[in-house]
Amino acid sequence: MRFIGAILCSTAAVGASLTVPAAVATSAVHCTAEFGADDTVVDGDTGCRAVGDEAGQAHSAGYGGVGYARATLGASSLGVGIAGGVGASEGSGGVPLALGFGPDAMASSSVTDDDPTDGAARAVAIAFFGSRAQVGAVEGSVQCLGAGAIAWDEGTGATCVGTPFGTWASLPR
Repeated sequence: MRFIGAILCSTAAVGASLTVPAAVATSAVHCTAEFGADDTVVDGDTGCRAVGDEAGQAHSAGYGGVGYARATLGASSLGVGIAGGVGASEGSGGVPLALGFGPDAMASSSVTDDDPTDGAARAVAIAFFGSRAQVGAVEGSVQCLGAGAIAWDEGTGATCVGTPFGTWASLPR
């Protein structure tokens, strides 16, 4: 497990060092939606959209990329795209998080929590440079493609990690 932790930390450090300077030099947009709002901002190749119902809170941002978040039934969604990446999250209850770093990176996170009183279901998808990370609304559905992808579904325990050395995945509980 320490070996996987070292790979994750190394991948995150390299990805951040390469994308953060590029993101600072590009335009930034932010979208927030709650109480039934729908907020969209587009500035060239940068954009964001946040959609929330009366109980949901959606936040998205694009830093030279595209962020999308949709929150219903009390969800708190966050989608962030940085330096050409796309982060898209959708939640019906729960807390989905999606971060896309670098050109052609795609992170998608979707979660459904039918019983908000039992504690929020959480899902995280992070993709770097041309990789794909996805947590699907189908129970236990995680996918990692490429050399820099991480996906985790707390509700089922399903996890995958894509590295330059291969892809590892754990089965749902």
